[in-house]
This record gives sequence, structure tokens and C-alpha cells, in this order.
Amino acid sequence: MAFSPTRGRTASLSAPPAYPETALRPTWAEIDPAAFQYNLRALARVLPRRTGVMAVLKADAYGHGALALARAAAAVARETRLWGFGVSSVEEGLALRAGRVSNRVLILGSLYPFESLKIALEHDLTPTVASRGSARALSFRARRGGRPAPCHVKIDTGMGRIGMAPATAREALALFRDDPWLRIEGVYTHLASAESAAATAGQLRLFEETLEGFERRDTRVHAANSGGALGRPRSRYDLVRPGLALYGVYPWPALRKAVSLRPVLSWRTRVVFVKSVPRGAPVSYGGTWRAPWRSRLATLPVGYADGYRRELSNRGRVLIKGRRCPVVGGVTMDQIVVDVTQAPRVDVGEEAVLIGAQGRERISVDEMAVAAGTIPYEIFCGISKRVPRVHP
Repeated sequence: MAFSPTRGRTASLSAPPAYPETALRPTWAEIDPAAFQYNLRALARVLPRRTGVMAVLKADAYGHGALALARAAAAVARETRLWGFGVSSVEEGLALRAGRVSNRVLILGSLYPFESLKIALEHDLTPTVASRGSARALSFRARRGGRPAPCHVKIDTGMGRIGMAPATAREALALFRDDPWLRIEGVYTHLASAESAAATAGQLRLFEETLEGFERRDTRVHAANSGGALGRPRSRYDLVRPGLALYGVYPWPALRKAVSLRPVLSWRTRVVFVKSVPRGAPVSYGGTWRAPWRSRLATLPVGYADGYRRELSNRGRVLIKGRRCPVVGGVTMDQIVVDVTQAPRVDVGEEAVLIGAQGRERISVDEMAVAAGTIPYEIFCGISKRVPRVHP
């Protein structure tokens, strides 16, 4: 029999969003495109009017669903000075094009093998040039196609992943500018420690020294991620590349004073089993938790295969009936157990909030990340594909 949120004693509960027909397990993530638009507008208001916004949609929009949020951003492009989108790979760019997103798309990762440049250019995706070798390959591909190729040049000022060293970049930029088959639309770097004013100042100084004498013409210069865009005004230049802030999360707490943001994602499930256990009863593999007294426990259909991390074993919290209920025992592949002894009577079908608000309480992704010993990015990106993304 299919799950019904309104059967029996749970009839008074509000029904969850409509699930896809193939997803009958009551665990889902709610995505609010209006909150994404709100955050985009809020960010645009604190930027200089000359500064555009490249919304970063890497990793399927940090696990939120890139296509829906790209469309939401495109709908407010004019008022938010949206330049376009940043993705990590050709595949991510192709997914947007397949969804009929026509905005500019910059591939932030290093394209290799170079054969992928052909596909990128065919679908109007802008590649990053991070070396002389990649510039030669792009120029060759553009010449074969009979049309100059747009690109953004990446300079490594301290992140240490991809990009040309400043000494190399000074000479290379002039060579790239003289190549008739390359159209340099942007030059950028990435902030490794935006929370550090000193480290950021050092990177920006090196970046600006590298660009001295470079004829910019219509070239966009950019460096700022969310932290830079909100907290390091010098880094804003012509474009900013916010990611985390657009999803409603502050890169560091002090930035709450700079702008008001709204969470875009909430993660919810429902109680599927309830039981009372005597004092001393063990829970889950290894019996790492034993009931300190007679307890009432609820089982939720979510586990580490869904992205609810094992580090939350005996550490996580879940909202049920507006109460913070502790996760007890080890997180397993498909299920967790929570202690609902202190909550009002809980029955099968009751909504449980893993991330988000219920009543006056809220569990933020920051709180979950701290409890799991990680960062919000990893929590978001770790919510697996078997958790349906739905829109309220």
C-alpha cells in the first residue's frame, strides 16, 4: 500500500509536497526558488552598480538543483545584474543548455582532455584558460571552427589549484590578446581565505600587479566568492562569483550584518516506526547508545546513503513537533533513530525536520555541519540523488 500522510491518526498533519511517482519513501528536500531570487537581489543591492553577478551553480547548484535555480535567476537577471552562471565542467554546462538556459556559462574547471573544447564551443559554453597549453588548444579549436573563441584566463595568486603563475601570466596575457582566435572576455583569480583580510589583501595585490599594463578593453576582471563579495569590497571588481550566499548561508558569522539571506533548502522526512524501550535497551549497530530510562524512540527513513552523515551518530538533532530530538545510536545506510521521549505524543507519519524550521525551532545547515565536523558545502552536496528535490 502506498504511503499516505493522512491515514489514521495522522490525518490532522499537513500533507508533504507531492512526490515524484517513483519516490514513495517519505524523505525529501524542499527547494525555494523565491528564496534564491531574494538572496540574489539582496547581494546585488550591496554591490557597486558597475559590478555584475555570476551565480555559481557548481555540483548541481550545491545539491539544490541547478536547472530550477538557473531559471529562477534568469527571471530576475535585469534587476540583479546577472552576468550568467559558473559551473565546474562541460557536463554541467550541457545540462543547463539541455534545459534551455541561454545565459552565459563559464566553465570554472580546467578542461581536459582538450577535445572537450569542441563540445564546449558548440554549445556556447565559455572555457577557462589556465595554461599556455590550454590556450593553444582553444586557439586551434577556434581556428578549425572558423570563429574566435571566448575565454576567461585564470591566474593563481594563492589558491594553488589551477591557473597560471603571475610571472607567467604577465607575458601570456599579451600573447593571448594578440591571438586572433582568442577573445579574452575575463581574467580572474580565486580567494583562498576570504575570511582573512590580510591573506585576501595579499592575493589581490598580486593579482593587480599581474594585470598592470594589460589592456582590458571589454575584459571583465573578477575574484570575489561569497565572502569576498560581502566582506572584502576591494575584491568586487567587475564581477563577483557568489555561491554559498545565494543558498542562504553566510561564509562567516560577522557577515550577517552585511546582508539578510534566506535558506533555500530544507530537508524533511516522516516517522515510519515508533516504539517504547526499557532502560538499558541498545540502539543500532554496536549498541553505542543505551536508553538511560524507559524511552520512546522513532525511526526515520533517512541514512548515510541519503547524505545524513555517520558523524551525526549520537550527535545530530532532528525537529519533531517543534522539539529538538537527539539522534541515538549509529546512523545507518537507510535509517536513523531519534529519542522522542520529551516530545508530545509522536506517531507514525509525523513530520521530522533535518534541516529547516518547525515551530519556533530551526536546525541550520551550519549547525549540522558543526555537529558532523565538516562544512555546509559538503552537507549540501552530500544530499544524494535519491532524495527528491521538490518545490513548495
